[in-house]
Amino acid sequence: MSVVVPHENLAEDFDDELEDRDQYFVQKLVEEFEDEPSILHNEYPETESDSEEEAEEGEPLVGRQRTPHIRRGDGPDGHLYKDQTFFNGVAFKEAVLDYALKSKRNLKQYRYDKDKIGFECVGGGSKVNGEDCKWQVYASTLPSDPMWRVRKFIDTHTCVPNGKCEMIKVPVIARLFLDKIREEPSYYMPMKIEEQIQKWGIIVSRPQCQAARNNALKWIDWEYDQQFSRLRDYAAELLESNKDSTVEVDCLTNAEGQDVFNRFYVCFDVIRRTWKNTCRPLLGLDGTFFSGKIKGTVLVAMGRDADNRIYPVAWGVVSVENFDNWQWFLRKLKIDLQLNDGDQYIIVSDRQKGLIKAVQVELPKTEHRMCVRHIYGNLKKKHPSKKHMKPYIWNLAWSYNEPEFLENLDRLFNYDSGVYNDVMKQNPRSWCRAFYKKGNYCEDVENNSTESFNKTIKQARGKAFVPMLETIRRLAMARIAKRSAKSHGHNGICTPYVAKFLEKEHEEASKCIVTAATNGYYEAKLDGCPYRVNLDRRTCSCHKFEICGIPCKHAYGVIMVKVKVPEDYVCHWFRTATWKRNYEEGPIPVRGIKFWPTTGAPKVHPPPVPDKSEDKSKDPSVDQLVDQSKSKKTTKADHKRKRGVNESPTKKAPKLKKRIMHCGVCGDANHNSRKHKNDSNKGQGEASQANLTQAESSQGTLTQAPSSQAT
Repeated sequence: MSVVVPHENLAEDFDDELEDRDQYFVQKLVEEFEDEPSILHNEYPETESDSEEEAEEGEPLVGRQRTPHIRRGDGPDGHLYKDQTFFNGVAFKEAVLDYALKSKRNLKQYRYDKDKIGFECVGGGSKVNGEDCKWQVYASTLPSDPMWRVRKFIDTHTCVPNGKCEMIKVPVIARLFLDKIREEPSYYMPMKIEEQIQKWGIIVSRPQCQAARNNALKWIDWEYDQQFSRLRDYAAELLESNKDSTVEVDCLTNAEGQDVFNRFYVCFDVIRRTWKNTCRPLLGLDGTFFSGKIKGTVLVAMGRDADNRIYPVAWGVVSVENFDNWQWFLRKLKIDLQLNDGDQYIIVSDRQKGLIKAVQVELPKTEHRMCVRHIYGNLKKKHPSKKHMKPYIWNLAWSYNEPEFLENLDRLFNYDSGVYNDVMKQNPRSWCRAFYKKGNYCEDVENNSTESFNKTIKQARGKAFVPMLETIRRLAMARIAKRSAKSHGHNGICTPYVAKFLEKEHEEASKCIVTAATNGYYEAKLDGCPYRVNLDRRTCSCHKFEICGIPCKHAYGVIMVKVKVPEDYVCHWFRTATWKRNYEEGPIPVRGIKFWPTTGAPKVHPPPVPDKSEDKSKDPSVDQLVDQSKSKKTTKADHKRKRGVNESPTKKAPKLKKRIMHCGVCGDANHNSRKHKNDSNKGQGEASQANLTQAESSQGTLTQAPSSQAT
């Protein structure tokens, strides 16, 4: 969705289909959305370098890797057929462009009507009966059929691809690389753009790429200045479509008396009611950077549904991740979700100092769990030589009771006392299951839910401000719609997550030796150790039953002996009925920009681009930022991915030692035998003898310069 209607000449010159193109982008992401899987537990992270993203001080352990510019048309894109339908005319044009890039054919648009678009092939080469290539595609809309539909498609080429394509002109090149230039303007220079397009098999000129880059940069500047102008109207439309929701546009006033954007927050009423009534009292908190000219952070609060999948509750945008912004976000969240002092609620997050302090201030009685991935990452950074430390740390976090915790702690001490001492400084009570409160039925020791969400919105984070917000909202709608269909199509008593959980427990449960006792108690003996189980009270002395809300292997063993149904002993949070209630309702769609209400509120101005040399820990005022509106010039080194301490360093070629040419006739340096006659009278004597190596040189031989020469 476009932020403003593009009346200015610059917008029209760059893209006169701006609003349709933004809608196409959002719709494409929604259509390609893949539902996030259930969060499974007791599994080591697949990779270490990719998962350990932040150190204790907030510095990245592994630098951000540049996303490769994948050739358009790969995969399912670029496939055309008759009666194919499209969301709008832009979607049809993009499909033809993908086809052109994939097939390397020279396509040209021949029909430009508002409701009719056609392309034909103008490639040269072999001809059939003296006629040119007849490939053609034509799409249009009809009064009775508002969707764009391919009415005519002749899929026959007689031409020979030669690298030319009439479609690939300056405006198209600018659009193809707009997001990349927005993200890394100093990296995507004309030569790089030309090189990338040539890899696709299309020939373009350097001046074309230069003009396209300039066009894109002008557009980005215009977009940056204009995209906030109707932000308050957009917020009003969200409230108009979704009554009783919370949407706030927080601004500061600069020296000129203008409202400058500071923060944005949204929590839909239907989502907060659903979380409050049908989800466990768990919230994962995290912040993720978004790229582009606007530098900022997306803050998100994430719940969990009955299938243990992520459930976004609220999100916001701030300039920087610090105490002030986290306190503001938590204060809004506390009011919306009625968290009070946080008692009986769980917060899972990384060790960002501003976030930790904000939770202590706003939710002092909450159970604040620290993400073990970040703790392990910090420990590995401090102890890089400890290659086998990983299972010791994770097994410690996975301990369900204090005896098991002490056993794993003893194993860690025997492995390395230095690591043990650093672990004890990390307050294991905040990230080990043995110390979790019972009854909340959440065993999380890592913040995987927010990481999964950040991956979903990765592409949106590189877009302009309002299109990014619209993408997050539309993805939330798509997520709820998909899961509503999935939950209502599931027939089991419990969700698929429970089935996977019990499947893992089954093998060990079948080995339990069960002895019945009175008052509903049973003794389940496994590996020589007896455990006390009470199915009526849903308890086991291993405490896993109480923490997870799903029968542990000992309780499952008793259930098997009694020939009971294990799903009957699963807590209600994981029942299919609860899963269906999670997705009974979702946010109401918003209308297009022409329907937005006009609030008449003062125009919101974009935040000035901060100076990168500024200390990120400080909170500058708007006036200070205004003085630093011009960003510091970046170099290619700024965009080079910084390797983490745990990654293999880049192997550098050994430096070549200095070699000196010696004459094979006289032995003097700085000339060979071919130059001997001209230089025979030069360089002879003591000076030349001093340059001789210990081994006598032969003609044309390069010898090592003596160490005395270097001094």
